[in-house]
Amino acid sequence: MLALVFAVFGNFSVLTAQPQQQKKPSVPIKSEGWRITYGDPKAKVKVEAFYPIGSGGHEFVLEFSRKLAEAFPGKVQVIVYDWTKPKAADEFSKRGLSCGCFIINGKMQVTHKGKTVAFMRRPEMTGWSFDLLKAVVAEEVNRVYGKGTKPEQKKASPVQKTGTGTSSNPKGVVEIFVPCGLAGPYGDLARMFQKQHPEIRLRPNVTGIIALLNQLEAGATPDIFLALGTFELTKLAEQNKFVEGSIVKCARIPLAVVVPKRNPAGIKRLEDLASPKVKRVITYPFKLSGGRGARQALEAAKIWDAVNPKIFTPKVPDQAKQLLKKGQADAGILYRTCLMESYIPDQPPVIEHDLIAVQTIPQNLYEPIYAAAVLVKGGKNLDAARKFLKFLQTPQARQVWIKWGFEPVEEVAKPSKLSSKTPLFIYAGAAFRPPLEEMGKEFERRYGVPVRFNFTGSNCLLAQIILSQQGDLFLPGEEFYVRQAQKRGYVLKSEVIGYFVPVILVRKGNPKNIRSLKDLANSGIKVGLGDPKACAIGEISEAILRKNGLTEVVHKNVVFRAMTAPELANALRLGGIDACINWDAIANYPWVRPAVEVITIPPEQNVITANPLAILKTTKNRQAAELFLQFALTDGQRILRRHGFTARNDLPPAYARALFTPTASASSPK
Repeated sequence: MLALVFAVFGNFSVLTAQPQQQKKPSVPIKSEGWRITYGDPKAKVKVEAFYPIGSGGHEFVLEFSRKLAEAFPGKVQVIVYDWTKPKAADEFSKRGLSCGCFIINGKMQVTHKGKTVAFMRRPEMTGWSFDLLKAVVAEEVNRVYGKGTKPEQKKASPVQKTGTGTSSNPKGVVEIFVPCGLAGPYGDLARMFQKQHPEIRLRPNVTGIIALLNQLEAGATPDIFLALGTFELTKLAEQNKFVEGSIVKCARIPLAVVVPKRNPAGIKRLEDLASPKVKRVITYPFKLSGGRGARQALEAAKIWDAVNPKIFTPKVPDQAKQLLKKGQADAGILYRTCLMESYIPDQPPVIEHDLIAVQTIPQNLYEPIYAAAVLVKGGKNLDAARKFLKFLQTPQARQVWIKWGFEPVEEVAKPSKLSSKTPLFIYAGAAFRPPLEEMGKEFERRYGVPVRFNFTGSNCLLAQIILSQQGDLFLPGEEFYVRQAQKRGYVLKSEVIGYFVPVILVRKGNPKNIRSLKDLANSGIKVGLGDPKACAIGEISEAILRKNGLTEVVHKNVVFRAMTAPELANALRLGGIDACINWDAIANYPWVRPAVEVITIPPEQNVITANPLAILKTTKNRQAAELFLQFALTDGQRILRRHGFTARNDLPPAYARALFTPTASASSPK
């Protein structure tokens, strides 16, 4: 009778029907619970594997690891880290990893036969095989030990069939980067598309969003990037990575308050996160759409200050859900779709039974987050890729997203009954939110035209306009961005509606006795500045420092770079910095004013910026856009003044000489 053998990898115990016939492993194996090592510890070639072994479905990792050590006895040691265990999870985070992978002598990517290869996630998902892994390890062994070293011959394992590979693109193949959170809907969409277009083959690279963004940053050129949120695209768009106007918004991704099934803190809604019972809240990194949306929702609900000290953001987004399942947080602000997803295309959804969404966060509390597709410049088959993007806009494709828990692209709120006209969409710098929101409500009440906004850093807004080829008006923090949009052919006309006057903001009482720009260079002063690559206040601050010869000495004290002007003020209010250069208007925000003092910058030292409101060539409602521009120049001026902004006719003559011009910009210094 044949022995029945079951390997239990968590503690590497082996159960067998006939213990006396148990086969001894041909290489040393040691299990420490959180990691398992195969082979000689003195081996000069180290292969490390990081996978959630404890969650099941990753037995291939242990099989591949054992086979590698057996193929190169004494020369290769393989270490498997089970990141479902705390120690291995810490190691996973230290490496900055975003998904399962094999690392060969510290290298995540290697060159094999002239091509870049990475062994990430499951072989069937990302198009690699054990034979390829073994061949690459053999090359590393030859490099370390000298040529002529051959692996011990064993019966070759069957080659896995995959939808990807390392061969060059044949005609009709479209390469697509797919974040693992979108693998489920992608699988259905790909199957439907290929029935309609059998002449086109889709080749997906399915892995974590951070890994995909890093690959694009490093120069990877798939044909399509399927984005888990469009905010992540802005930095890459600034680098001219995408085909202008090619973005297709497929579906909205709802945020939800997610808790462990037992819900020990008794959380029922977003506001409950401010309760003393809640000790830890987990969400995605703020540089991603999900984390950014979570922060916006907390700020809109006026509980950011109470919740912020409790927030934990893992470096790897995939870990957020796993840490919450393990009870390492009381609640999370996560994508609702993560409770029903598949990490492998064409596999049914996995329903999370250990987590529940107690509330879908109202859409009016944060900017919509979209799953979207965009063409990547340099892709080898963009003509075929355009057919897939066209398919994504069909009704049948939209139904796939709904099946997987996503929501339609259209706003949840119905248009106002006052008008059936197309809503105006305005891109605006984050600092303009208070007066513009009031203008929008007054304009809609008076003219019956709904107004929608996208508030963020000015540089990000310009990238979004270029990407989407949509929108009616553009109000950045300074005129440089309008001039850039003008050069690219996006502006029909513009008018200055006001000005930003930079000031120094310090904490109430001015504990560090800061009186001038020079004092920002004093020892022990923690300075915050805007990021010049993201927002207008960042560019203007750099121009001010250059003008006064203070760039190097002040930069030594900079401990924080903000993406937006309001974010900079919040850091000051919370005590993270001692001072910052910011707009005069920000100092007048109701939540900022009680916590700060204003130090004016003399006109001769200052750099003032105009606020031009531009009508975009992409407008679909030119008449309403013209009407809003005139409203901003008339009744809108009263609203600007009420919020402490400097209106069009209110700039003191002494400051007019310090008015910011394009030649003084951080992008084109004198």
